[in-house]
Amino acid sequence: MWAKILAAFATPILAVVLVMMVLNATHHTAVPHLALPSPPPTADLAASAASTKPISHAACVGKLPQHFAGLAVKKRITENALSFQKITGHKPQIVEFYNPILNDFAESQALKAINSGEVPLIQLNLYKVTARQIASGRYDKHLRTYAQAVRRFGCAVVLSLGHEMNGWWYPWGRPRTDPADFIAAWRHVHDLFAKQGAHNVIWSWDPSHQYSSPNPGKVASPASEWYPGKKYVDWVGLDGYLGYDTNGHPQTFREIFGYQLHDIRRIAPHKTIYIAETGVAPGPAALDQIRELFQGIISYRLAGLVWFDAKGQADSHGKLKQYFLQVKPQEAAVYQEMLTGFLR
Repeated sequence: MWAKILAAFATPILAVVLVMMVLNATHHTAVPHLALPSPPPTADLAASAASTKPISHAACVGKLPQHFAGLAVKKRITENALSFQKITGHKPQIVEFYNPILNDFAESQALKAINSGEVPLIQLNLYKVTARQIASGRYDKHLRTYAQAVRRFGCAVVLSLGHEMNGWWYPWGRPRTDPADFIAAWRHVHDLFAKQGAHNVIWSWDPSHQYSSPNPGKVASPASEWYPGKKYVDWVGLDGYLGYDTNGHPQTFREIFGYQLHDIRRIAPHKTIYIAETGVAPGPAALDQIRELFQGIISYRLAGLVWFDAKGQADSHGKLKQYFLQVKPQEAAVYQEMLTGFLR
């Protein structure tokens, strides 16, 4: 009986001695920790998309050249991108489109951009909601579903929340929305996406070039009042168009963008900055203003621009301004010339 008891104690002791001998022989002084597998990088998440969906790997990675140009469209993403490429001679690297925030993730639209080799930029507009409601968590169930869909999509997606928030023309701008409420909503959405593992999102904060009160009841403010903070923003996109002032004089790049670019660089000195929505109004100075637009981007060392390939706001006669280069061959030729030099 004593022999069995001694054997019971001796066996585990002997096992420990043998383990220590092996560790010393292999130059280990402690038992190694169990290494768990790391999660796949963002680029590899594309494999989670359905196998029936063709995916462009380059766009999934989300890498853009040092200088890039994009296209903003309201519909017919593939067709507009192809016709724009044909007239300008350059394929857009970004395709921007617009969706209300309460809609489902626009996967089919994003997939059209990806399959064409472009990175989708989605403007989530705060229609039928308020920034305060979003910050309070009222729409968290919907936002979690949206974030999970973006995560499953896998490819890089640029998201912007409530663009041109510092202006007066959208319901999420002044005076109906306070900057503090907008910032709280942005941070809330950003953190919710992070918790859902949607790490393939590039967050683009897109204020307007407007910063003053041109007319009674029309009030804009400096972009810095609406900045969510460096932890919550990856890119900064500034919206603005070159047109004519009240005296009919052609506007310059510095006149439209200079103030806000100075304000943005003060609060976000190390962020990628680009023009997220732009165009040149119809008029006798259009060709020169396209050149002015690119010269300004180069002078201010911006990453790129996104051309608004659609109809915009009405002019003083109530006629919608058209920014389509496809129907303006002279302007398209100048755009192509300037873009070719910019992308070199």
